[in-house]
Amino acid sequence: MSHQSSPLAQGRTPVPVAVIGVGCRLPGAHGSGQLWELLRSGRDATRPAPADRFPPGTTVPAGGRRGGFLDGVEEFDAKFFGIPDDEAAAMDPQQRLLLLTAWEAVEDAGQDPRRLTGSRTGVFAGQSHADHWERLREARAGSLDLDALVGGHQRAMLAGRLSFHLGLHGPSVTLDCAQASSLAAVHLACLSLRAGESELALAGGANLLLGTTATEVFDRAGVLSGEGRCRFGDAGADGFVRSDGVGVVVLKALDRAVADGDRIRAVILGSAMSHDGATKERVTDPSGRGQALAMRWAYQDAGIAPGDVGYVEAHGTGTRIDAVELGALTEVLAEGRPPGRPCLVGSVKTNIGHCEAAAGVAGLIKAVLCLEHGQVPPSLHHDTPSPLVDWDRLPLVVPASPRPLPAVAGRPAIAAVNGQGMSGTNVHVVLGRGPGSGTPAGDHDVAEALPDGRGTPPARGRHLRAHSPAGTAPSPHRD
Repeated sequence: MSHQSSPLAQGRTPVPVAVIGVGCRLPGAHGSGQLWELLRSGRDATRPAPADRFPPGTTVPAGGRRGGFLDGVEEFDAKFFGIPDDEAAAMDPQQRLLLLTAWEAVEDAGQDPRRLTGSRTGVFAGQSHADHWERLREARAGSLDLDALVGGHQRAMLAGRLSFHLGLHGPSVTLDCAQASSLAAVHLACLSLRAGESELALAGGANLLLGTTATEVFDRAGVLSGEGRCRFGDAGADGFVRSDGVGVVVLKALDRAVADGDRIRAVILGSAMSHDGATKERVTDPSGRGQALAMRWAYQDAGIAPGDVGYVEAHGTGTRIDAVELGALTEVLAEGRPPGRPCLVGSVKTNIGHCEAAAGVAGLIKAVLCLEHGQVPPSLHHDTPSPLVDWDRLPLVVPASPRPLPAVAGRPAIAAVNGQGMSGTNVHVVLGRGPGSGTPAGDHDVAEALPDGRGTPPARGRHLRAHSPAGTAPSPHRD
């Protein structure tokens, strides 16, 4: 097999996947509406660590004293989900927040989560760090039931618990590809839908900063920002800032979503995943060759010419790997791109920090919002272009202010999301507009190309409440 040919794209017609629901809890933003307002207004949601985030007496490394932090990570209505108090006390808050965020994502899709019971719905969740177990072991492990401990901290339970409490019978997978985890989860969910293994899929990831061990390692490695800013592509970039984050998207095969009358927020046209292989000296080094492979395979899978892409949500950490990523993007996106039509490129990390295992889905949600609104918000802290990058050669522009989403005349606007993990995993996802999303004059959306008038924007489903009054709501699984 050629290294330049996608194994997924050989001999078949691209099978699009609809994004029909979005849920997120990110620094400064609960829900996609708040996230868009944060992005559009150009706000940086990072801040000093809350006083109660780490146990008393904990020494927090300098690089971890500022970050993107969520409030209320200990708050959880266990009764609503039918979870005993002891079990809830032992649960990793990443599990709790994923349950809540997935519930909200399904509601955003216009559905009652309780009605998914018994369905062939797949769950694909990315997780990397498990700080909760370290804290639990030190504080109160001896007082908790063994079953609660096992179910509370193991990574497999992130997806397993969501499948259990919603009564889902599709695949249930927690995966760890480091910082590429949640975008890899989206890719695998799309494959499952295309294969008919899942009829619906919940994909995303969770990341919470509850301990300091990983921060100490990153600090010693010199990859954390001393000023607490992610300066993607900037000369002053000195590392990334860590952050909390949880995000979930609800996915369905496009033809089925259109037939069911779902509101389609965006369309995943194709995706691909690669590994760097032995193209570098150390396993944790970035590889432009490995990243370019994932990009090319994704565009082949989508049936899209790289030169038609208008916006790329980059991995964009504010470290030296930005130069490698921008070089790979240049190599691929320059193919067939007319002079004078650059591609916009930015990073949500400049707004919310690097939420690691959830970083990919955060970037995907931003790309969905860009397609919906027909606009690309500013990428922050890009004051002086990095001297490590040959900007004159790049067909890329980092927007300093809101810009219209570029599109080739008469064709759908195309965006892409790039993700990388320090383990060497690369993921690239290609998206187009859903029906009725951000429609500048003369522009088109992906569904207009479907036969039988199926491009007609569907009516939005009824939005359900995530929480009933305390003590009145039944378990969504034990209804």
